[in-house]
Amino acid sequence: MLKLFRLDQIERRLFIDKSFVKLTYTFFFLFLSTFIFGQAKQIEILNTRTLKKSRGQTKEFVRLIGDVRMSHEGALMFCDSAHFFPKSNSIIAYQNVHINQGDTLHLYGDKLNYNGNTKQIDIRGNVRLRDPDLELTAPSLQFDRNTNLGYYTNGANIIGPSQKLWSQRGLYNSNNDMLQFKDSVVLVTDNYTVRSDTMLYHSESEQTWFYGRTVISGKNGDIYCKKGYFNALRETSWFVDSVFIYNESQLIRGDSIFYDQKREFGKVYDNVLLRDTAEGYEVTGAFAHYKESSSYAFVTGNPIYSLNVDGDTLHLNGDTLLTYRNNDTAERFLKVYYNVKIFKSDFQGRCDSLFYSEIDSTFHLYESPILWTGTNQMTSDNMDLKLRNGNMDSLFMTGNAFLMSETEEVLYDQIKGKNMYGKFVENELQRIFVSGNGQTVYNAYDENEVLLGINRADCSDLEIRVQDNKIDRIIFLVKPDATLYPVEDIPEGEKRLKGFRPRYDERPTRSDIFQ
Repeated sequence: MLKLFRLDQIERRLFIDKSFVKLTYTFFFLFLSTFIFGQAKQIEILNTRTLKKSRGQTKEFVRLIGDVRMSHEGALMFCDSAHFFPKSNSIIAYQNVHINQGDTLHLYGDKLNYNGNTKQIDIRGNVRLRDPDLELTAPSLQFDRNTNLGYYTNGANIIGPSQKLWSQRGLYNSNNDMLQFKDSVVLVTDNYTVRSDTMLYHSESEQTWFYGRTVISGKNGDIYCKKGYFNALRETSWFVDSVFIYNESQLIRGDSIFYDQKREFGKVYDNVLLRDTAEGYEVTGAFAHYKESSSYAFVTGNPIYSLNVDGDTLHLNGDTLLTYRNNDTAERFLKVYYNVKIFKSDFQGRCDSLFYSEIDSTFHLYESPILWTGTNQMTSDNMDLKLRNGNMDSLFMTGNAFLMSETEEVLYDQIKGKNMYGKFVENELQRIFVSGNGQTVYNAYDENEVLLGINRADCSDLEIRVQDNKIDRIIFLVKPDATLYPVEDIPEGEKRLKGFRPRYDERPTRSDIFQ
């Protein structure tokens, strides 16, 4: 059973160029130990068709020709021919070389250099290493039988149960089925391709760790990260350090991301960004759950929903944000809970909670909603802001609707009614209709724009014209009960309508949203 380590623990175990240096020192001390602790067991010749004693320039050796078989400390060696050096207890094998160790590890190649004292293997030419979980092919391979470590430096292909991999350099540990890869690593499966600088792979459990700049390309998009982990059997992944997941229309970004491929479910941690360019919105926050199939996202940590509205951006902020899509109708929904703030360059608001439905393209504001546009402040029990073709279209204020406007004078223009309906033109509020129990207090001017006083009027239904986000005209749709009070004679009780409460100091700014 593979012992699992944390990523930082595995990273400390990760081989780099120094690993090969360490192997060299290992070979050197193993060689010395032969003389300190005694001579290693001699290589045994099991079979050959022809045996000839020969002498080279410096050494005597035995030529073995035809169906050569040898044995050494638990390993069987096969080849077409070989040179055996008894004094150095070493062999050079040629053609159809095959080494079988423990009935599980098989090594093939064209030429073999093997030292029986140090138990070091150097095999070259069409090298193939095979164990129950993988097959490795390479131009050359070095293998230490003492530690069961093999390494290559001239590139290799590895084929696993469901994966193919190539790298320039690598280290194979047959004790625990762990492989380490370095330089231009490419991992290919049926569903994705991984390109990385460094990678660890456990063949039995099909677990993969990757380090350095990594790009994962799949059928549904690409992933970029600097560190990660993937379990092929469970189909779960961890991506760490500046992670980006993107396709043609969507982007997910975070400091780290966990993803369950079977459930199409993920978790994003820190500096979260979920962007849908096709829909024209994005969500940011500190933590997110998301489900790919339904575009479900649950975001906390100062979540912000930003929507493109005719070249401008509408931002929504609250304690918790939830967006999802109906699987049957494909319409998208948005919910923002508690302490909701709304910001657009010419439009701001607050409420306790908010709900948006793509079915009617309407934002529903609940619990003491308030909106500001220009010098106007609007409040009611409930508010609905409707979009049309991505632009603000209309505003519905139901229950105790109240509109006030700051002026340069000492008074506020005020309009109150049971319900109000506002109409936007090119994203600017231009008309407001009051329905039921209409009351007004507004400054009255003469033709020279000199303040005459205030006009206090009651009228069940009326229309308000807005220009440059200021009240321009009030039109009474039925006969009003109106009184004009001169500036110096305004009764104290007529200056304020019931429910008057300026809240301009609560008006959110951009810095309040992006705190």
